[in-house]
Amino acid sequence: MSSSSTQSLLKRQLKKITSKYHDSSLLLSGGLDSSILCYLMRPRLSIVTSLGLNSQDLKYAKDVAKKYSDNHVECIVDFDDIIKVVPKIIKTFKTFDPLEIRNSSVIFFGIKEARHAGYRSIVTGDGADELFAGYNYLQRYFGDLKKLQMILDNLWKIMRFSSIRIGKGLGVMVNTPYLEKPLYDLAVSMDITEKVGYHEDKNWGKFILRTSFAKELGTIVWRNKMALEQGSGFEQISNKFYRLIDDEEFAKESKILAHEKVKVRDKEHLYYYRIYKSLFGSPKNESCNSSRCLFCSAPLTYPKYCYTCGAFPPR
Repeated sequence: MSSSSTQSLLKRQLKKITSKYHDSSLLLSGGLDSSILCYLMRPRLSIVTSLGLNSQDLKYAKDVAKKYSDNHVECIVDFDDIIKVVPKIIKTFKTFDPLEIRNSSVIFFGIKEARHAGYRSIVTGDGADELFAGYNYLQRYFGDLKKLQMILDNLWKIMRFSSIRIGKGLGVMVNTPYLEKPLYDLAVSMDITEKVGYHEDKNWGKFILRTSFAKELGTIVWRNKMALEQGSGFEQISNKFYRLIDDEEFAKESKILAHEKVKVRDKEHLYYYRIYKSLFGSPKNESCNSSRCLFCSAPLTYPKYCYTCGAFPPR
């Protein structure tokens, strides 16, 4: 199938899938994936979550929503707001991984805002990065597309999305158009050369998504990929924990935890672990039928990443 034919089929399938979600709400970061959905859906409500008033997502989502969304809500939170929801995230996902907690908190606030507005369903862009090689860490393999395809094949087997569990807990149905058939089947069968391409002196992932909607969305399709915690500004909370735990306290507790075979990387990590331990106890006490993480002693469900503490690699 030619590139133009694949683009046409991709756009038709996405349009058909998203047409049923016009009356739904949309988590809109202003990145490529959610901007495409916003353009196709013309949602009744779009929502962006931001720590403070200066995040990149806030800026880009506003521009996209102005064109394609009936109503747009900016969910602005502060550090104290995040601290209040952290125990819920830790309990839901049984983790003290800072990356998971920050990213899931962004999603939590957005879905909660949708429910507050009276919506019982919401659409997310989950799956596009996995299916079309969008994550930044995959760029190291752009020079070896055969290796990249092998990594994607493995990634598709372990994909999991926190939005679905958060939505369930809040009573909001989460819909993921990129993962729906027949679009999913098209994506996994697509040649890797369709997913990585060259534009303005740079190789890009999700290339076919970018070129398919470049005419409709303009320069937004070439926005650099930003992790959810980065675009929303939530990565900034790491520094806030320095006022919650003093240096002596951190040093003393880190030594104690080392005897429990738990390594905390910084004060944010320690703060989350305290909550985790109060809920679940020490990871080393969990029964294990597989190998354990060398950094927290939790049983590993995936050999290359510890979903409990965030170690990468965990051995």
